[in-house]
Amino acid sequence: MGKLIEIENLRTYFFLPGYAVRAVDGISFSVDEGETVGIVGESGCGKSQTSMSIMRLVPDPPGKIIQGQIKFDGKDLLKLSEDEMRKVRGNDVSMIFQEPMTSLNPVLTIGFQIAEVLMLHRKLSPSDADKEAARLLKMVGISDPEERLKEYPFQLSGGLRQRVMIAIAMACQPKLLIADEPTTALDVTIQAQILRLMKKLQEEKNMATMFITHDLAVIANFTTRVIVMYAGVIVEDSSVHDLFKKPLHPYTQGLLGSIPVMNEASKNDEGKRKRLYTIPGTLPDPKRFPVGCRFASRCPKAMKQCWEAEPEIVEVENGRKVRCFLYSPTIRQDPTIKSIEILAKHGGKAWLKEVERREKAKAKSGAKNKALENPVQGDK
Repeated sequence: MGKLIEIENLRTYFFLPGYAVRAVDGISFSVDEGETVGIVGESGCGKSQTSMSIMRLVPDPPGKIIQGQIKFDGKDLLKLSEDEMRKVRGNDVSMIFQEPMTSLNPVLTIGFQIAEVLMLHRKLSPSDADKEAARLLKMVGISDPEERLKEYPFQLSGGLRQRVMIAIAMACQPKLLIADEPTTALDVTIQAQILRLMKKLQEEKNMATMFITHDLAVIANFTTRVIVMYAGVIVEDSSVHDLFKKPLHPYTQGLLGSIPVMNEASKNDEGKRKRLYTIPGTLPDPKRFPVGCRFASRCPKAMKQCWEAEPEIVEVENGRKVRCFLYSPTIRQDPTIKSIEILAKHGGKAWLKEVERREKAKAKSGAKNKALENPVQGDK
């Protein structure tokens, strides 16, 4: 199988008054044809912004993709015009968003929203689009599809709305499907149904899938490869089997260690349940990432070098990649962009003026505090 999509050194920053939030900060990975890849990590690590960058849906302003390449079928999506990208979006690359109630238009019927995609990309007539929309609803397991087409999103349950979102995403039989936490806010039974449906469709259509989630159980059962993200960068890239058998990065070890287990290993020497492990601390501020490893302040294995430089992601074994000095002394060669000239190019003049204003205010405040700490003693 060849590579369907290749992402190289992707950086997506958000330019807010006086500072830049580095949501995605130099990530590289690829997805093969027909492959199912999971992206996992805690909230704020850059998972959703990675998918929004691929779809070119990052809100601008304040967000901007300031660097990188997204090659899909040999074409760099970042170099396409908006009209050209509109032909790719929803046709070759589709996305299932987190919350269907906010993704579906509340004042348009389900049938209209599905038919619109079919008429735009597949050039079907309105009558043919309605028939195909009914077929798609039946394909995703919705009974009485002809009647459902006349209903509005608020008339459907959460599970049915999510099935509608899958039907819209599958309408043009995309080569790549991005599912951004498609089972969020659904009960366990409905989650299992949605996951089985997606797996069945993926196998039948042989489409590549990027599955974004917090749920490691979903990753274990649905994907073949997993990418672990932390603070805007990839910290581990591995097959699912290898990752669950032997996690390499301390962050991945922490994620797996925080999963409740009900066996003898979860008991101490006295036969009592061990306290569930939690990763200490919180994510670093994306406005001011630390100089060294971004996980150092929370890592139980942090060394002196971890505070001084950021590690490079390197291949260690069987195609596995990890970003940690425990496995390689290599220092990252393309660290976070801090050059004010480069950032100002994307943030604009108003943003640069606000940065300068904040820096002057900070310097003035620092000088004042220093004077208070070291008062000048008068002559006695």
